[in-house]
Amino acid sequence: MPEHATTNQNTASISIASALLSLFWVVFLWNFFDNGPFALGINTSVFLLGLLWISVLLGLQKRSFFSAKNWAWITPLVLISLSFALYDNPFIKITSILALPIFSIVFFAYALLRNRSAARWSTKFAQYALERGASILGMIPKTVQSLIRGLTPKENTKWHKAKRAGIGVVLLVIISATIVAPLLGSADPAFSSVVSAFYAWLGTFISAELVGRIIVFLILLIGLMSWLFSLRQSVREIEHEEERETDSLIAGIVLAGILILYLVFLYLQISRLWVNNLPIDFKETEGLVKSGFWQLFALTILNIAFFFSCYRKTNKTVQRVLLGFGLASLLLLASAAWRMGLYVVFYGFSYEKFYASYTVIFCAILLLWLIWRMFRSSRADLLKTAVFLLLWMYAIIAITPVEQFIVHANIRLSHGSDSRIDLYEMTMLSGDVLGLIEREKTANPEKFDGWQWWIDDAKKLINEKAWYEMNVMNVGYLLWHK
Repeated sequence: MPEHATTNQNTASISIASALLSLFWVVFLWNFFDNGPFALGINTSVFLLGLLWISVLLGLQKRSFFSAKNWAWITPLVLISLSFALYDNPFIKITSILALPIFSIVFFAYALLRNRSAARWSTKFAQYALERGASILGMIPKTVQSLIRGLTPKENTKWHKAKRAGIGVVLLVIISATIVAPLLGSADPAFSSVVSAFYAWLGTFISAELVGRIIVFLILLIGLMSWLFSLRQSVREIEHEEERETDSLIAGIVLAGILILYLVFLYLQISRLWVNNLPIDFKETEGLVKSGFWQLFALTILNIAFFFSCYRKTNKTVQRVLLGFGLASLLLLASAAWRMGLYVVFYGFSYEKFYASYTVIFCAILLLWLIWRMFRSSRADLLKTAVFLLLWMYAIIAITPVEQFIVHANIRLSHGSDSRIDLYEMTMLSGDVLGLIEREKTANPEKFDGWQWWIDDAKKLINEKAWYEMNVMNVGYLLWHK
């Protein structure tokens, strides 16, 4: 088959697949603009899995979806996509909407590398991934040209004059209605009344919602096609980047000096590192716990930065100091985890405390792995391992029944003699726990006094959903209470 014929066929496949996905979005996910994340259920999982599938088959041009080279990063992306069909949890849904594009750009860029088994995730890889992401915008002109070329009739095509005239009429209506008429109407009151009357007449045939759906369809079509075209760009190898040695004297002075500050801080704080109880005042408790949590983030980021800049780039003495950094960071991490544990025991879980605790686990695993690598002779790809760990741990938590865990844990913890848990604070949770709350309310009505409004709202939200906006938890509740 000639090369241009193959190119046209590929462009047609990309156009058709993108159009079908865009049409699916404006038909089945339109209520997102009204109901937010609660409108994202089975429909979203189907859309995301469809997009992932055509990205692999048409973008990467792979015959096998779960190929041996790609399963390690495709599997967590599939799990994240499936999470929308499992739960109503708005926290994880909003986070996934932001995280999925970033993960996809990074790992599709990784999959396109010719020498990815040997390529190290360094500054050149980060630059390469950013270039692949920016190339989506660069593909917009090509996408628009492809759409115009596909809609423009050929000279030998039957009825080509009628088609050309139809395209001209559509363009005239769009430009006149959206640009020319509003500008002229704002310039002259008399003409403004004519424009208003025209819009009122047009509204009897075309609703504002239909116009909005058409606009969103075109935006999605152009965006999806640009994404797929960007994946089909010529791939290249990342040139081997020689690791630049870090000046051992400078690094040693900096690391040793800061490590001494860490040790002094730990010595002065030794009485507060392992507290056995929390203050009665909630504000004081919150300050004590969150200060430790922000220590965790600041010191973890700082220590990871030191590891990245000094790992295997300095002499043995500095490497030992770097090891001390990791151990000091682990000590503060353990202290922060202990404080968070006390916070949970006394005040119960919430979205913030649960995901903060999970972040502690992620940081602990990463720090332990970094320290372990210090004792290995082979050189590790720190950035690649950290990003893969982040992807998999996010995918696992995305499909975990977090809200059910929070309810069960808080109810059990509330039985403690020193518990300060207010179960009413769990009204922040979604309808995922509706059946569980109803059973607990029946068994312990005094503990769930004042919850009826939340139960009524959760039932109303589920009953008002379209079938394609449902998720497993919604369907399970309706079947159980049928």
